[in-house]
Amino acid sequence: MKVIKRDGRAVEYERKKIELAIEKANNEVRGREKATKEEIKNIVSYIEDLGKKRILVEDIQDIIEEQLMRNR
Repeated sequence: MKVIKRDGRAVEYERKKIELAIEKANNEVRGREKATKEEIKNIVSYIEDLGKKRILVEDIQDIIEEQLMRNR
């Protein structure tokens, strides 16, 4: 899958980058608001299971936010 960055460049999807971004955001919240490792894994799997050939970085961000809100 290709990720279309904000500047228009297409880069190869990297699972680890998504996990790290969620973990960084996770460090900014407290207690029960934090996503568990399992929730992070499920969010990344959800993105991958969409089966898209290309995805905008903004769409990835929106999906992460939606999935986190569902888990709360």
